[in-house]
Amino acid sequence: MRIAASTLINRGASALHDRLLPHVPEAMAGRVRMEQVQSILRMTPVMMGANIVIALLVGLAGLNSRHTAVLTVWAALVVSYALLGLRGWVVSQRRKSTKNSVSARGVRRITWQAGVLGCLWGALPILTMPKEQGFAGAMPMLVASVLAGMIGCGGFAMLTLPAAAIAYSTPMVVGALYVLATSNDPILYALGGLLIFCHMVVSVSCLSHAKIFADRLVAAEELEQQRQVVSLLLSDFEEGASDWLWEVDANGAMTYVSDRMAAAAGVDKSQLLGRPMSELCGAAEGPMGPIAALAPLFFDQKAFRDVTVSIAVGGQTHWWSLSAKPVHDLSGVFTGFRGVGADITQAREDQARISRLAHYDVLTTLPNRLSFLQALSKAWTEHGKKGGTGCAVLCLDLDHFKGVNDSLGHPIGDDLLIQASARLRDTVGELGLVSRLGGDEFAVVIAPSPGHEALGELARAIVATLSDPYDVRGHHVLIGASVGIAVAPFDADDPDGLLKNADLALYRAKGDGRGAYRFFETAMDVWAQERRALELDLRDALANNELKLFFQPLIGSVEHETIGFEALLRWQHPRRGLVPPADFIECAEQWGLIGTIGEWVLHEACRTAATWPSHLNVAVNLSPNQFASGDLVAQVRAALDASGLAPQRLELEITEGLLLHDSVKTLEQLAALKALGVKIAMDDFGTGYSSLAYLWRFPFDKIKIDRSFVAEMQDNTAIADILRTIALLGQTLNLEVTAEGVETPAQAKLLTDMRCDQFQGFLYGRPMPVGDIPSFLLSNLARQMRRESEDDGASEEAVTG
Repeated sequence: MRIAASTLINRGASALHDRLLPHVPEAMAGRVRMEQVQSILRMTPVMMGANIVIALLVGLAGLNSRHTAVLTVWAALVVSYALLGLRGWVVSQRRKSTKNSVSARGVRRITWQAGVLGCLWGALPILTMPKEQGFAGAMPMLVASVLAGMIGCGGFAMLTLPAAAIAYSTPMVVGALYVLATSNDPILYALGGLLIFCHMVVSVSCLSHAKIFADRLVAAEELEQQRQVVSLLLSDFEEGASDWLWEVDANGAMTYVSDRMAAAAGVDKSQLLGRPMSELCGAAEGPMGPIAALAPLFFDQKAFRDVTVSIAVGGQTHWWSLSAKPVHDLSGVFTGFRGVGADITQAREDQARISRLAHYDVLTTLPNRLSFLQALSKAWTEHGKKGGTGCAVLCLDLDHFKGVNDSLGHPIGDDLLIQASARLRDTVGELGLVSRLGGDEFAVVIAPSPGHEALGELARAIVATLSDPYDVRGHHVLIGASVGIAVAPFDADDPDGLLKNADLALYRAKGDGRGAYRFFETAMDVWAQERRALELDLRDALANNELKLFFQPLIGSVEHETIGFEALLRWQHPRRGLVPPADFIECAEQWGLIGTIGEWVLHEACRTAATWPSHLNVAVNLSPNQFASGDLVAQVRAALDASGLAPQRLELEITEGLLLHDSVKTLEQLAALKALGVKIAMDDFGTGYSSLAYLWRFPFDKIKIDRSFVAEMQDNTAIADILRTIALLGQTLNLEVTAEGVETPAQAKLLTDMRCDQFQGFLYGRPMPVGDIPSFLLSNLARQMRRESEDDGASEEAVTG
């Protein structure tokens, strides 16, 4: 009955314990129960020992009473149960369990065991204080004192497990109250109240302490988890990142050094600990500028970020970036700094390399345009303004470089630029800053200006030096240079104007025959303005219907019949008059207008030729820029479709220089044009590069001999031999050969003997507007008939004679 009551009491106490304790996460509940049990186990020897000693003393005290037998049996039971508890404790200590949690069932078992022991003590007053004897004598007082003591001791020993403490003390109170309740002694109320109060104090104390105990365990566990997470993050940070951690005390001495930091310093960690960090690091540099050293930063006790310091590692200077925050203890006292660092030596070297790339040309190692503009701005500020000593700008480029680069290849061109840059740098020397602006364009800024005479001598020396022969990978190369000079403050009001005027002077030097130098003159600015006006007018020319096509006849060399016309572009400007192609075609290419103009020429030439007799062809010149656009084939197809002209009546003329620019793409477009059925002619044959190399790579229909050969063939036997070879080449490759610039009958006869197929020149007709073509055809037909009649008459005279 008492055991059943004890079980109910234990379960109730356990339920009360679970309700009053703070909420513990399920993952932590087992750990909390284990710590509670471990706390009780640590007190088990003392508790069990106290039970044995007190039980024996109570038994000895009752030897002379009539309860001797009962007390002996009771003491034996208590001692035996206590010994069993000690045995269990010894076994648990030997087992050394690795479990870190205890189940709720284990707690209930301990609670049950405590309740059994409490029931044994609760039986003591019932056995020794019969109600009929009251509470007279020493034994009742002894029992009451023992019970009060055991309730206090049990509460203390099982302070962390309220369920066990309550299960242990409650039977004692119940047993004592039972005896007191059945007695008529007036002391009942005082002793009952005392025991109840004692029991309540013990119970509330246990519950309160257990709550605090559990809260601390949960907090400690969470703190440990956070510590592990932080440790893991720091470990991952140090292993995976390039940064590392460091700490110093209030005096700046290093108290923590990570392995990565020690490796970056090139010394063992033990040599860094305790060493002032300011001694390790040299010159410091913050985001706002240089800093004397780290010591002032430590003295200010303020956070700092991205401070760059130098450090000697293995005889070389390395650079670290440091960031840190001050650390204070719980009292707010400054205890040092904690921060991160990184070795940024490679980053600084990369930055220096990037800075050099931003200011220097990669190929020639000369300062680039950016450096030149910065130097020009500085020179203008210090010397170029009115009243100053003046400064000068020399703009120059290499004459004939493009031809070398195209014919011999870009590697040869690059080496040539390197050699020319070295010569230019040596020639200028300390007099000024030599820069490469791009391509084969260079510039020199000189401050202060040495005067016009010295500048002229320098320009002559530059032209002469750059014109000397070059040996580039076994190739004997000859180029030249042209120089334009502008001097401040006479030639410009600002640095940009000075550079622009030097460039204008360069353009005039090239226009005057290259290999020369020119100083800027005001008239050059007027000339530049005229070119700008020309550009604006040319942009409006198509819209205003100012562009016209003139046609120059192509004549057969045998019958002298007209076989077609070459379409030649003219610009009929309302103010400028008739502008020849030489004055605007090159400009149209520079200004990006040649594509639109070329497309108009194609459509207009095809439309006009479609109205001619079917045996007449039309020839149209193509610009390299039209091939570069990639739309040429579609434009030709559209012109043929719109006009209805038969493709075989259209002849497209290209220059040899075209094939030097992306020849694969060009040949693909030529093949597509050939597939349309049009004819392809190579114009100005013999004046370009590698002419013969392309005659067999693409099936041309015609080659046209440049007028310069025709003009000199009568006075130069070598040129005449060249023309015979070209004509023979045409026959061999089954190509038509057309001679341009035929102006005299003697030239025509000589070319006929060379077996040229067609003539073109002033001897047969000048370029004419489309309205003059019918009359020209009639007159040409009449001349042809007269010539045939004269030939027939000569034949008859020869027969009759």
